[in-house]
Amino acid sequence: MPHRIAFGSCSHPSLPQPLWKIIKSRRPTAFVWGGDAIYADKFAGLNWTVVGWHRINDDQTQNSTSSSWRLTFPPPSIHTDATPEMLSDWYEKQWGVEDYRSFVEGWYDYEHDNGINYTIQSHNNIIKPLLFGTVDDHDYGQNNGDYTYQYKKESNIEFVNFLYSGVSNDDSNVCTQDVHNNDDACEESTIQQDNNLHGRHKDNDPMYQRALKERGVYGVQLFDFSKTKNDHTSNKNNNNNILWGNGSWVPESVAKIDPDVIKSNVSSSETPSYSTTHSVAIFALDVRSNKTPWPKGKQIHTDNTIQDRNSSSSFNIPLLDFLGEDQWHWFKQALSNSHATVNIIVSGLQVHPERFPNDGNVVEEWSKFPEARQLLYDTILNSGVKSPMIVSGDVHMAQFMRKDCVKASDLIQSRSSTSNPQVVRPLVEITTSGMTHSWGTSFSSQPKHHRLPLKPYSYFVSRVFMTICHWVCGWNDILIQSTNEESGEGGKVGLQYYLGLNFAEFEFDFSEDKGKGGGTVTTRIFGKGEDAVLVPKLEMSWTFDELSENTRIEGNSALYLQDYLSIENLDGGWLCIPHRGIPSVFGEYVANTIMFISFCILFFFPHVIMLYLVRKLWLYWKH
Repeated sequence: MPHRIAFGSCSHPSLPQPLWKIIKSRRPTAFVWGGDAIYADKFAGLNWTVVGWHRINDDQTQNSTSSSWRLTFPPPSIHTDATPEMLSDWYEKQWGVEDYRSFVEGWYDYEHDNGINYTIQSHNNIIKPLLFGTVDDHDYGQNNGDYTYQYKKESNIEFVNFLYSGVSNDDSNVCTQDVHNNDDACEESTIQQDNNLHGRHKDNDPMYQRALKERGVYGVQLFDFSKTKNDHTSNKNNNNNILWGNGSWVPESVAKIDPDVIKSNVSSSETPSYSTTHSVAIFALDVRSNKTPWPKGKQIHTDNTIQDRNSSSSFNIPLLDFLGEDQWHWFKQALSNSHATVNIIVSGLQVHPERFPNDGNVVEEWSKFPEARQLLYDTILNSGVKSPMIVSGDVHMAQFMRKDCVKASDLIQSRSSTSNPQVVRPLVEITTSGMTHSWGTSFSSQPKHHRLPLKPYSYFVSRVFMTICHWVCGWNDILIQSTNEESGEGGKVGLQYYLGLNFAEFEFDFSEDKGKGGGTVTTRIFGKGEDAVLVPKLEMSWTFDELSENTRIEGNSALYLQDYLSIENLDGGWLCIPHRGIPSVFGEYVANTIMFISFCILFFFPHVIMLYLVRKLWLYWKH
């Protein structure tokens, strides 16, 4: 039986949602939201007043004179913030989507997968997928949202309520807390209940407790796939934890990963109560609730860091940040507590890319706050977790990306020689975005762009423009698949991107057979169509050893010393560059020019032609 977890983002409740039937047919253990589960804020037009060239500071210090000109184009959109009532209504509308509700409510255990009948006994004979995830701006309630959003607390609570839609939540023997009380109202012993006797309860969820305190919706969920079908059927007391694929979710009182639950550090020598060879930990990060507002106009996007007084001198919190001090501390400690075989970090925004020369008010990504991204790289790679991977959303397309990372201290030793760094850590990022709208249909979330008469024009412009971007831009972090002969189900050869509606599936093979590097993780992107269930649009596999630096990944790698030496040493951290090397500055300028011309032709030229024809008709009628 396959061990699968599905990921998706960017789903508008007012648009058709054809992917849920496909997701259900794949029988994932869980579904993880990567952001924008709803679109609660309201589009109010484009801000043309900020279009133009602005000087942006390139250096990491506020007083630096190094700067460059950047074009603010296309114009950023203007949105009206969502109220708590609007958030609740939109979540109810998403829950009202029949195919989504059918997926969440699960399937009977006698249903089969790939022709094999399984009879796991569970509560009411139904297997339900576990829902997990985090928010991005539109389900947060504010476009390009940050900590200034006035309904942050209500937004956090509504999202966790949404995750628990369809979950029976018996109020007996669970922890409750006054929404208006910021102090801990739950005893640790109550939080750490024995889940063999109690099922999954929202009130005992650490993410919900943080939401009540307005700290954000971040958390970790552990899955243990070591149990067999017979183990599940014989353990009647633990049936509430059973998931599809011989897996079970592990409560935090047992996993001891979440620092807010265990209240103390877990010794690295302590033996975990879950399998360290058949487990997956998913860390969901909230990039909205504690995010610094994007600088406006000509203000710089980089700044000095402030020293964190509560930890070692090597841990600095950026002034321009996505996570906030509490979440950074939580994330660092949670990673150090994890003994899972695979560790997946979920972010609503893309981490690796540096796609467009705009400020964060137009195009959002971690690279717009470089110090925060550097801290993220350092935190992940210094933690020592096995097989780290990143999952992101937001951009309405799917991409497989990789950066190769080297420790700055190791690089210093290589400066006096022509040898390449000895230890190169790969860091893979999977972006899956666009469950109801994408660049292959229309990038816009507005329903009017998906209906006649705008639909043909909107669909054509979106697909052509983003296809041109992938052709001309030096996006060297995108992976290339040279052949699919060894692929189990198919996938695209060449650049690993897909512009259609999509969701991602991670399938884990924990086989320890010789030659498999301790097991493999296969990532697939599925779209819609007649063969959508059987043939993925993209597919790539990595062994656990490759993801953990024990074995070098085959194919193009950033092994040239000059690529790393072109980056400044940032406090002795990790230097991460695209796995196919750093594109030339000249090439980037040419690509940006082509993108700008293409955008103008595709978006504005048809309007000019239309106005010209209208004028000709008016003159003809006049004469």
